[in-house]
Amino acid sequence: MNITIAVADSNRDYIDRLSEGLQQYEELTVCMYTNGEKLQKDMDSKHFDIVLFDPDISEDRLIFANVGFPVYLYSDEARNKEIYADFAKVVKYQRISSIYKEIIREYADKAGYTADFDYSQNTRVAAVYSPAGGSGKTTVALALAGRLAALGKKVLFVSAEQLNSSFYVNPKQEEGITALVEGAADEHVNFSLKVKGIMKQGMNGMFYIEGFGKIVDYDAVTGNEMGDTLNKIRRCGICDVMVIDMESNLDVIGRVILELADHVVVVEKPGELPAMKMKLFAGQALMNDYRKKMSRVCNFAENASVYCKELDIPTVGTVHNYGNLPLKSIIQSIHSNGEISVERFL
Repeated sequence: MNITIAVADSNRDYIDRLSEGLQQYEELTVCMYTNGEKLQKDMDSKHFDIVLFDPDISEDRLIFANVGFPVYLYSDEARNKEIYADFAKVVKYQRISSIYKEIIREYADKAGYTADFDYSQNTRVAAVYSPAGGSGKTTVALALAGRLAALGKKVLFVSAEQLNSSFYVNPKQEEGITALVEGAADEHVNFSLKVKGIMKQGMNGMFYIEGFGKIVDYDAVTGNEMGDTLNKIRRCGICDVMVIDMESNLDVIGRVILELADHVVVVEKPGELPAMKMKLFAGQALMNDYRKKMSRVCNFAENASVYCKELDIPTVGTVHNYGNLPLKSIIQSIHSNGEISVERFL
């Protein structure tokens, strides 16, 4: 995928910084302009997918006949911004990574469908599940994602819970998975670009897609829609490993994720009620379908901890009981103590 973008601003220092930042994204071919006449001449004779411009680059209104998506750089000081009031805009003085995400997200929706190559063979999917609430499933999923990222893998964390409990570590700012479900159903959306515009940098080097913030949003998604969305993310080839934090209820979405995953990590905590739930889970018919790709992490381990004997799958981690430490501190401790073995997921 190659997107040709022209960036135009009369301030040479700013345009150098902007161009240098955008050139870090492999899908972009960047052309720089500090003169409005030169920009207009090239727009008349060449095609640009995106033109990102300061409205004061020219006193006359620019003509974008051969441009797929013109976007102006908004600032309070710009004299000519009213000329382009009907154009898409992005705030000028912000992080270049934020500018990139905004224009790519908008371009993905407006540029039309582009067939994507299937890179799914490059991405492994690890789903993290527990039949018992409060088992530390999200903590283990985040720790697993961080450990894989520390080994140099590009990791994408996806929350598929009814209510995203990872927001404390990966802050929620806007719609993530909900917007991707909608984008996956629209054949006119460039889905690869949509994902790149939505994914964010999280802790310990992982990337993440924000999960559901409302139960009603989760309930509105069918199993087929979630499966299609996750498969499309996988086909984009934007990560080496996708770690999915599952809901404890094995509803239609959960079953789709179990089918999709290459590995399923079952998180278990000690205690009478969790042990009963785990025993019931171990006796389900679906264990025959997915046992070969399952492994277990024993969480909240103490000297007298006893775990379900009926759950006959390999153990890849034993996580200590860290008490009331903050979540970020627990994740860092799991990582530094090497309590989860990740060789199975590489």
